Amino acid sequence: MTRALILDDSEIDILRLRKFCRKAGLDFDIDAAQTIDQMRDLLDGAEYDIVFIDYHLGFDTGLDALAVVQAHPDQVSALPIMVTSVTDHSTAIEAMRSGCADYIVKEELTVSALQKSVASALERRIVLAMTSEAQVMASTLKASVERFVRSCGPETRELIGGLLAGIARLKTDEIDGDLRMRLTMVERGCLDIVTLCDDIATLTLGFQDERLVLSRLQ
Repeated sequence: MTRALILDDSEIDILRLRKFCRKAGLDFDIDAAQTIDQMRDLLDGAEYDIVFIDYHLGFDTGLDALAVVQAHPDQVSALPIMVTSVTDHSTAIEAMRSGCADYIVKEELTVSALQKSVASALERRIVLAMTSEAQVMASTLKASVERFVRSCGPETRELIGGLLAGIARLKTDEIDGDLRMRLTMVERGCLDIVTLCDDIATLTLGFQDERLVLSRLQ
């Protein structure tokens, strides 16, 4: 069952959100907290799929609570949804930039709005997971290419150079046409391998340039 956590300093608003979850057909196992400290205790005891965070929390804000959720080692998969007021559009934007999966305007809360928000949050999780997987694959590819250039690249070039020199010595006027054709095919294959090594070396330089640009931006 999907586990959800509601953080709101108003018991009435907690009950209201619970009610809308039931009406929306969201079969959540819901816990609730009214302070960030209470939320911390709950985060320590369970892994949550969705965390609804009210922005106005007395002396604290929803962004403070969001930072706590994001920093918790057991909540890496939790989807934070910020609950704001109708006048807090800039807050909603800031929450999304800070890592919220979506936001809900409290005064505009309806069954449809809640369903759309949860669906949007789940879609965001899928996109982030796909992006993360692509980044891992790209990193693995970079490491493999750089390892090839450092270790196999020079040795491959040396072997190909020796093979091409041997082919050049064999290709004399005395050999028959069939053997000459076969040697030419081998020669072309060797040149293709050399071209591949050059392309890989160029790709590695591109990786180095990319890291240089990123280091300057940081």
